[in-house]
Amino acid sequence: MGADECSFTARYARQLIRGNIARELHAFNESHGVTEPPVGGAHIDDPVGTDEHPLEGGTLDKCLPLDVTFCIIGAGAAGLYTAMILKELGIPFDILEASERVGGRMYTHRFSEAPNDYYDVGAMRWPDIPVMNKAFSLFEELHIPLIPYHMNGKNTPMMFNNILGPPVNPLEFDPYKFSVKNGSMVPDEHVAMGVQKIIQRACAPYFQLLKENVEEGFKKLMEVDNCSIREYMRTHMQLDYYTIQWMETSTAFSNLFDQAFSEFIILGLDFFDAEDTEWKCIDGGSAVVVSAMLDKIAPFTRIALNRAQSKVEVKLVGPSGQPSMRQYDTVFNTTPLSCSRNMDLVDADLHPAQRDALRCLRYETCCKVAIKFRTPWWIVQCGITEGGVALSDLPHHTMHDDPNKPAVLIASYAMGQDAQRIACLISQDSPIGESQLKELMLRDLARLHATSGITYDFLAAQYITHHAFNWSHNPLTSGSFALFGPGQFSHLYPYLVRPAADGRLHFAGEASSVHHAWVVGALESAQRAVILSLLRFGRQDLAKKVEERWGPVSELEWEGQGTAHVQAMLGRLAPERMTTLETIEGVLLECFAKRGQILECLEA
Repeated sequence: MGADECSFTARYARQLIRGNIARELHAFNESHGVTEPPVGGAHIDDPVGTDEHPLEGGTLDKCLPLDVTFCIIGAGAAGLYTAMILKELGIPFDILEASERVGGRMYTHRFSEAPNDYYDVGAMRWPDIPVMNKAFSLFEELHIPLIPYHMNGKNTPMMFNNILGPPVNPLEFDPYKFSVKNGSMVPDEHVAMGVQKIIQRACAPYFQLLKENVEEGFKKLMEVDNCSIREYMRTHMQLDYYTIQWMETSTAFSNLFDQAFSEFIILGLDFFDAEDTEWKCIDGGSAVVVSAMLDKIAPFTRIALNRAQSKVEVKLVGPSGQPSMRQYDTVFNTTPLSCSRNMDLVDADLHPAQRDALRCLRYETCCKVAIKFRTPWWIVQCGITEGGVALSDLPHHTMHDDPNKPAVLIASYAMGQDAQRIACLISQDSPIGESQLKELMLRDLARLHATSGITYDFLAAQYITHHAFNWSHNPLTSGSFALFGPGQFSHLYPYLVRPAADGRLHFAGEASSVHHAWVVGALESAQRAVILSLLRFGRQDLAKKVEERWGPVSELEWEGQGTAHVQAMLGRLAPERMTTLETIEGVLLECFAKRGQILECLEA
C-alpha cells in the first residue's frame, strides 16, 4: 500500500518507525566513530530470497512452513486472526489461552439463550470509516450479521449539574448553568462560544497542515507530542482550569484529557472526512465473530510464560498446576501488555523500550452495567424508539433494545475516573453482592428519565437481574484498552511493532497498533506480526501472499525505502550487541551471518 493510500493514522505510524530507525542507526554510527553512510546502497524492498538480499539465508528458509511450529498466546481477536492466517499458510500452531472463555475483550454476556437477551461487555460498536476496512472485510468473509448502532436517537436525555435536558431551546445560553453569569465558574465568553468550537480551534491548524503536507504537519504535531490534551488547552490555548474541566465533562469521560494531544488529533483525522458516520453493531453480539473465527481454526490448549533460546521456550501451567515446557520456532504474544509483564521474559532479549512499555503503558479503566427489565420501558414510556446514547455527568449511558419482549439496557458505560468510582461496587461474581450498585443504577436511571414519569419504584418493579464487569479487575486484561499518555505512543510504538528474541517473539494486539482501542488494531497487528515472522525466515513470497489474501497492512511499509525488512532485521539482534559491534556492517553480519549488500541509512 502506497503512502498516499494510507490513512493519516497509518502515515503517522510509518513516520514514527522510519524516524526511530534512522535515529538508532545514526546513534550507532556516532558511538562507533562512523562518519560515512554504510556502503552498498541496497533498498529495503529488494526481493527477499535472492542471493543479493541481506535477509536471504534465514535458518529455516524454504523449510517453512512444513517443518516449523508457531505458538499464539491469547485467543482474543489478534490471536484468532493470527491463527486464521497461519492455518491458510499451512503452518502448524498452538493457541494457548488462560481463560475458559475464548474471545478476550470481544465478550458477550448472555442472560439466557433467548434472542437479544445479551449485551456486549467489550467491543460493541463499529464506525463504517476507511480505517475499519479490515474489520468489515472480516465480517463479510465470516457472514457476520450487522445492524445499525445509533449514537444519537430521538428523545435521548442529557443531564449535567443535576439539570435534565436536552433544553427546549437549543440556542439557549448555558442551559446547564456552567457559566459565571449563572453562578458557576466557566467564563461567559467560553460558554457562549461552545465546547465544539473551542475544540475545533485547537485542532484545525493541525488538521489543515496534515491535509496539505503530511510531513510538515507531522513535524508540527511532534512539537506538542509531550502535551496532554489538558496541558495543550492550558498552555497553547490559554484556557483556565474551569473551562478545561467543562469541556472534558461535556464531551468525554473524566480524565480523558490526560490523553496525549497528538493522539487526539490523529484519532480525529480518522473521522475528519467521514461526514455522518454510520455505526454498526453485530446482531447477536461480538461473540458471533468469535464463534465464526473459531470455526476456521483448530482446537487450542491453555496458558503461557516465555523465555527465548535458539527456539522460544514456553512454560505452560495447566489446570492441575503442573508445569510443562514446549519449544516453538516463533511465538506471537497477543495478551495485553499489562498481563505480559507478569510473564517470565528475562531471557527474551527485549529492547529496553519494550520492557518500559510492559511496565508503564497506560490502559484505560472501563466498566459496564447491563440491566434486564420486564419491559423495554425506555421505548414504551420514554419514546426512545431509535436507540441512541444518553449523555450526562452521571456514569450512565443507554441504548435501545427489542420493543416487544423483556429487554436489556446498558445502564452504565463508564470509563476513566468515572469507572473507578463505581468499580469498587462491582464484584467478581456479578450480580452477587452488588445491592449497592443496583440501587445506584436504578436511582440514576430514574433521575435521567424523570420527565417521562420514570421513578425509582417503577424501575425496581421492572428489574429482573443485572450483570456488571470491570475490565481493570480482570486478571487477564488488567485494563480495557490502551490509551497512550503524552509522548508514550511516539516513544514506545516503534518498539512494540519490532520483534524480539532473535526475531522469534512478536507482540500483537490493539496496544501494538496505531489503531489501538479498536478491534481493527488487533487485526492489523496480527497480520503485521505474521508478515515480519515470515521475513525473519526469508520468505517474502509467503509474506506477499498474506498481503494479497488478507489485504494490505497500512502500518507496514514495503514500498520505496520501506522499513519492514529493517524491523525484521533489528528484531534478530539482542539490544546489548549494538554496543559491541563495530560497524553497521557488523550489525547486519551479526543478524544474518553472511556478507552482502548493506542497507542505506534511512532518512528521518
